[in-house]
Amino acid sequence: MIKQKDRDIHDDIKHVLFPQAKRACALCLGIGNPSFSERFRTSWNDKPCWTDAIMHRFGLLVILFIVLGIPLLMTGCGKKETAKEEEHSAAGKTHEGEHKGEHKDKHEGEHKDEHEGEEPDVVTLSPEKQKSAGIEVRKVALEDSAVPLSATAVIEMNMDRSAKISPRVPGKAVRITASQGDRVKAGQVLAYLDSMELDQTWADYIKAQGKVELVRKNLQREETLFEKKVAPEKDVLRARQELGEAEADLNLAKERFRLLGVNVSQFSSSKGNGNHPLIPVTTPVSGVVLEKTVTQGEMVNSEKTLFAVADLSTLWVVIDVYEKDISRLKRGTGVKVSVTAFPEKTFKGKISYISDVVDEKTRTEKARVTIDNSSGLLKPGMFATVLTEATSGGTERLIVIPEEAVIIDGAKRYTFIQTAPEKFQRREIETGRSLGNRLEVKSGLKVGEPVAVKGAFILKSELKKGEIVDEHGHGK
Repeated sequence: MIKQKDRDIHDDIKHVLFPQAKRACALCLGIGNPSFSERFRTSWNDKPCWTDAIMHRFGLLVILFIVLGIPLLMTGCGKKETAKEEEHSAAGKTHEGEHKGEHKDKHEGEHKDEHEGEEPDVVTLSPEKQKSAGIEVRKVALEDSAVPLSATAVIEMNMDRSAKISPRVPGKAVRITASQGDRVKAGQVLAYLDSMELDQTWADYIKAQGKVELVRKNLQREETLFEKKVAPEKDVLRARQELGEAEADLNLAKERFRLLGVNVSQFSSSKGNGNHPLIPVTTPVSGVVLEKTVTQGEMVNSEKTLFAVADLSTLWVVIDVYEKDISRLKRGTGVKVSVTAFPEKTFKGKISYISDVVDEKTRTEKARVTIDNSSGLLKPGMFATVLTEATSGGTERLIVIPEEAVIIDGAKRYTFIQTAPEKFQRREIETGRSLGNRLEVKSGLKVGEPVAVKGAFILKSELKKGEIVDEHGHGK
């Protein structure tokens, strides 16, 4: 039975697989080898042996394929496992990042939700605290208000307290004792001049003084002779006339010294000591030396201004008033002056002069305000805005609030609006004209809104306390 089965297998191999096996064996098993070919031909006659040889060779091929294929399969599996591990690691990182992001977003969202309920610039005060702090609330309304007159102006020196100083006689500036910006007092010497005219005046004074002494002695002699009946009376009268003329010449010489600013007695003493007196140049007013145009050694005359001195403790504010507004002003009207250099300050004064002439070119009239400048903030030449109290004219319906309701923070102005019985919100506003102790509100408020007209400073303090705490509730 077994032999018959083997024969069937041998026949199948011989007729079906032999051609292909022969080629495969020739390539893989070395057909070119003579010993192998001999064995192959010998074993072909003995079919079982040939089959065993084929099966043996086939087994070797299978074993060789397994030995070579396992490392390749292991390498491929390793790469697949590495790729899977990398993919798993990336997925883990992505999941971790998503988890962290979700946690962060959740934390930030919770943190944001905690603060979304807080309103900015809001102060919370109970009614009891509002009452104790003196906070008073009033609804915004339009009011009929007398519109003040606003005009442009220029700040000038008070000409009643200023002086331009020139020499009284031609001469040479030999010594200068004051400079620009110095503060001086009335009568203080600013410079000294050496002048030929002073020497001429001194010579005339000496001549007049000698003539007076001579004529006085001649009069005494004539009076003695007249008493002795030796000389006639007319000689006495002539001597008296000559004395009067000599004394007049002497007084004129003294007056020349005074006009030169020289004291005769001091000049005479200085001359007696061998000194050469100089002519002092003094200031008639106290104030500041605004100009100095003389240098040492310069020749000057009475037409040259050497110094300009002014008292700046008071200044003039000269206003240009349009013709249509002249009837609204009068002397004594109170004004408020403001300048761009100090926008937070106002300077008060009263109109002291109104011109009687209208400028034909500008159709304006000059009005003058004398203002105190003891602080020294205002400077001549500054431009200013003057707000006057209108004594007549129409009114306008405006939104106005008390000055104490407005908080000034640099260039900003704001007030507090009551948004709830216990809450006040800070609101920035734009203010306009000043109406006495009230301010016009151009924007930022609406009619009917409740505004804190008293106690705004208390609300500001409470708001600052809240700003000291940071967003996490910790002190800064």
